[in-house]
Amino acid sequence: MDAVGAGGGPEGDCPGTDGTPTLVIIGANPTVARAAETLPGTLIHVQRPGAPELDPGTRVLTVDFEDLPAFLAFTDEVLRPLRPTAVVSLTEFGLEPAALAARRLGVAGVDPAVVRTTRDKLEMRRVLEREAPHLNPAFAAGDDAAAVSRLFAAHGRVVAKPVDGVGSTAIALVDDLDALPADRRTAATLLEQFAEGREFSVEALSSEGRHTVIGIAEKGTTDGFVEVSHMMPPPSLDQGRQELVGRAVGELLDALGVTDGPSHTEVKVDGDKIIVIETHTRLGGDGIADLVRLTTGVDWRHAALGWAIDAGIRQAPATAAAAATVFLTASPGRVTAVAPRPVLARGDVHTWDLHVRPGAAVQPLRSSADRLGMAVLTAADTDSCAAAVAELTALPVVVTAPEPHL
Repeated sequence: MDAVGAGGGPEGDCPGTDGTPTLVIIGANPTVARAAETLPGTLIHVQRPGAPELDPGTRVLTVDFEDLPAFLAFTDEVLRPLRPTAVVSLTEFGLEPAALAARRLGVAGVDPAVVRTTRDKLEMRRVLEREAPHLNPAFAAGDDAAAVSRLFAAHGRVVAKPVDGVGSTAIALVDDLDALPADRRTAATLLEQFAEGREFSVEALSSEGRHTVIGIAEKGTTDGFVEVSHMMPPPSLDQGRQELVGRAVGELLDALGVTDGPSHTEVKVDGDKIIVIETHTRLGGDGIADLVRLTTGVDWRHAALGWAIDAGIRQAPATAAAAATVFLTASPGRVTAVAPRPVLARGDVHTWDLHVRPGAAVQPLRSSADRLGMAVLTAADTDSCAAAVAELTALPVVVTAPEPHL
């Protein structure tokens, strides 16, 4: 697998009927939409009713793209006459609609079968079992009682997760078969051997089957698997192991049939052993695109949208040697105090976004949606970045008083 800067596709426009491309983007948030404004050609956004408004002057069409029959009718009746060059999405629930629309219109986009495989965690495991078993943990479908029993007998600690889950929702570590609830013994649950080691996420861009690593971030998670930090470059991976991770991700993408477009892959690394946790045909969330821009100069959102119209990789000088996103959390209860933006000893607070105030209710941290805000930190090196993350994490930014019903 290549490193960033080694390629990324040819520069220039993909011509439409008037010599410029027309790109349809499904479900963009305002940040993605602003990044899209730097692309060549015509942009058309497709948004669900009630979605956050985009900047004035943005061309927006409205349809519930999660209602696939209605969306495919919309594709035929509304999008087809516009003669788009490509249809893409960077939001999880827009990935399959965008792929289906691109296939239906015969334009550039991700293969719908690939999207389905990456979004179905059990199917992804089955593909890897055939094509790259060394990247898989042991696993079982929740409704296969015999396989579930063998999994617990052989490995003890098992992770239970929804087959189609997102946002670290409803993931649990189960230590004993008897502790596995009945509602996890269904086809909707994937059970996996707990993988040891540190966790990393890998951003990559593929072009005609060639995979370029854009960046690798080291993840911090709670015991409940909710992500609370990302650091780039990864402090715990030397250059040799970064190359091992890149090769493993390339094997994964080849096995799944990913040939073009962005991907976000989560892996566990234990020595030289690499286990794939999951992958997505989009860039990573949680501000990872900002870490890529700060530490490599690559506008990752621009590249993750523009690949379909041959817009290339736009890269400026890096502005930070190391950067991190840190998610602010607090104990369940009622907020009694909120600290101001801090000054850190080993790093700088680049961005501060805290959206709770005194009196607000804080729920238990069960998924990404329960986090209270995010900071982006920059530092002079990876050691300083790790120290800044630890310093901010230890600060009582949000103070709560317990309430029995929360």
